[in-house]
Amino acid sequence: MNNQKPLGLNAVLNAIKSSLSILFPLIIYPYVFHVLHSENIGKVNFASSIVSYFSMFAMLGVTQYAVREGAKIRNNKDEINKLTSEIFTINVISTIVSYVLLAVCIISISKLHLYSELILICSISIAFNTLGIEWVNTIYEDYLYITIRSIIINIISLVFIFIFVKSEDDLYIYAFLSILGSVITGIVNWRYCRRYIRLKLTKSINFKRHFKPISILFANALATNIYVNSDITMIGWFCGDYNVGIYVLAVKVYSVIKNIMAALYAVTVPRISYYFGAGDNEKVMELYSNLISSILLILLPASAGIISVAPEIIMFIGGNEYIESIVPLRILGISLIGAIFAGLLTYCLNIPLGREMINFQATIISALLNIGLNFVLIELLSQNGAAITTAISEFSVFFYCLFRSRNEIKLYVDIKRVIHYLLQSVAGVIVVITVTICTHHILGVSFVSFTIIVMSSVIVYGVLLILVKNSFVLALLKWNK
Repeated sequence: MNNQKPLGLNAVLNAIKSSLSILFPLIIYPYVFHVLHSENIGKVNFASSIVSYFSMFAMLGVTQYAVREGAKIRNNKDEINKLTSEIFTINVISTIVSYVLLAVCIISISKLHLYSELILICSISIAFNTLGIEWVNTIYEDYLYITIRSIIINIISLVFIFIFVKSEDDLYIYAFLSILGSVITGIVNWRYCRRYIRLKLTKSINFKRHFKPISILFANALATNIYVNSDITMIGWFCGDYNVGIYVLAVKVYSVIKNIMAALYAVTVPRISYYFGAGDNEKVMELYSNLISSILLILLPASAGIISVAPEIIMFIGGNEYIESIVPLRILGISLIGAIFAGLLTYCLNIPLGREMINFQATIISALLNIGLNFVLIELLSQNGAAITTAISEFSVFFYCLFRSRNEIKLYVDIKRVIHYLLQSVAGVIVVITVTICTHHILGVSFVSFTIIVMSSVIVYGVLLILVKNSFVLALLKWNK
């Protein structure tokens, strides 16, 4: 592959892009949560959760399918132009159908009448997500452009929120600004991606080729969307906007960390797909084993960190009004482990291998568990019950895929290497817990204690990894030199 980009650089760029979801929320969320308060935040997020189902339908399984198939033929201009035009046309058709279904639901479901304006505002993102064809950038691993664009768009959104959101009456302005990034991305991407492909609507679509994998990936996306968003929807339905606002703050923090972790493995999918297409199993094993090992070093200490400093995080972002968000955030900190391990199997192994049916089966099981348990636990425990069902759902996907992919794991994973890194990661968890207990005992819960816990944990864990001669850390030190 002549135009292969450095995978390490791709990971760094994608992590930087996802890290923006830490920096900008840390600036925006405290302001927005204090200005709009939990009830209005709940209204926006309830409307957004409704739109997410139709947005998912509009996208079908296009993104994952396009990346997998496009990565294999991206150096063949004629083939890639034909493939992307067919996929984009299918995407446009599904988007139109999605808007029709959304309109029918708003008209026919009385509960949605109260949120109709917010839903319509949030639904603007559906069209621009389709227009944005972000999957083209992923196919060509153009993470530099993606990162720079994200920085600029986040800055624009940040400035506009501070300028225009001044009181509770600015609820609808905030709703629009929350999807402004999708609008700008759609417009910019549409022009930018012309450097890679010549995209057009076409009548010549090979439905026989695309229908089955897209249908399975769509069904998988539907099931995933249900167990990811049904919590917010059902809390809003059964408990009210206040509880949604409380839960959303915990979910926002959880999603930030989850997206950063996911960014580290997401960049490998086009490369793994390419190696599978070339039949280079040794390269797949090397890349996939390194990926799991590096993720392990961060994942378990990060989960322990979320649980440990949850009070500081919530108090800093939301204040005393959101103190009830601490418990669901700690539960979601546990959920993070299942979510990332599941992603490593479903996204980085099963999809490149064309085993999306296993992903579908796993998400169906988790979605059924999620909905069934939500009916019981949300009634009993409100937002805490929703967090518990999310954790159960994430781990159910992981364990099911782990069982179904056990033969592939033996083939593509260096088990001894992964176990070695797992032990080092557990040592990191012990470091985080020890530092937290000592700091809280001396300083209590405060922003100062949060800073000390984070910095001390990173330093002590880093020194520990150097002492045990961890290859990733040593390579990073040599690279810095």
